[in-house]
Amino acid sequence: MAAQAARDAIAASSHAPEDVALTLYAFISNQGLSGWHAGAYVHRSAVGGHSPVLEVGQRSNGGLTSLDLAVAYLQARGGSAALVTTGDRFGDLPGGRWNYDDGLIPGDGATALLLSRERGFARILSLTIRCDSSLEGLHRGDAGYVERPNSDFTPSFRQRKREYLSRNDLKEVAGRFTAGAAATVAPALEEAKVHKKEIDHWVLPFIGLHELRTYYLDPLEIPLESTLWSWGRTVGHLGAGDQIAGLHRLHTQGLLAPGQTVALLGVGAGFSWSCAVLRIEGP
Repeated sequence: MAAQAARDAIAASSHAPEDVALTLYAFISNQGLSGWHAGAYVHRSAVGGHSPVLEVGQRSNGGLTSLDLAVAYLQARGGSAALVTTGDRFGDLPGGRWNYDDGLIPGDGATALLLSRERGFARILSLTIRCDSSLEGLHRGDAGYVERPNSDFTPSFRQRKREYLSRNDLKEVAGRFTAGAAATVAPALEEAKVHKKEIDHWVLPFIGLHELRTYYLDPLEIPLESTLWSWGRTVGHLGAGDQIAGLHRLHTQGLLAPGQTVALLGVGAGFSWSCAVLRIEGP
């Protein structure tokens, strides 16, 4: 899926595969074979040649983290373009897809975005990342080292979260989540010289409405109608790819107009938050 998405992104960009100076592949789920480099498969299938390919393991924040790395790489090393790809299939999750987490159903899918220094329909105005590793235990719970991550003996994601929350105050944990998002969005808007009310579209994680309101809409004062929740609820949480998928949806459905601004907001286990502000420049 990711290889096909990458080929489609390159074809749509008018760049040639040899223009890609860096390929990044972000994912959450099992990629099929232990010890195999899935990112190299995507690179071989869509790019080829000898430019570097890296796998990014930043969980649900992998897409935007990869975008940040791509920007830094092109600025530091040169090159005309970088390829950001994501891919996840969640069929073998411990605990199952439908009982994975409260307010979140994983959806299978892949995305790709070509970052160009020369042309494109949107320009990155800012991109910020913030981390709070004191929250890493939320997804570890009481578990220790697990020899076979996908075995029946692995504690489920939901179980580990509930173990952590049984020892920590839910309101305090939720407050740190909202604070992390707010502390990421504010500098991104400031660097972009854009007021929050000037954002035309917000692409947020594809999660349940209650969680979306609790962690993003209410504390950040984001109107629901400016988000893609009505579409995201039909595809589920696409691992590292929600933000790229959402931007693609806006673009291909003709929902973007020159001069509009789009904010992409991501969060990943660990925990990290990212916010990218884009200005739409053309069709």
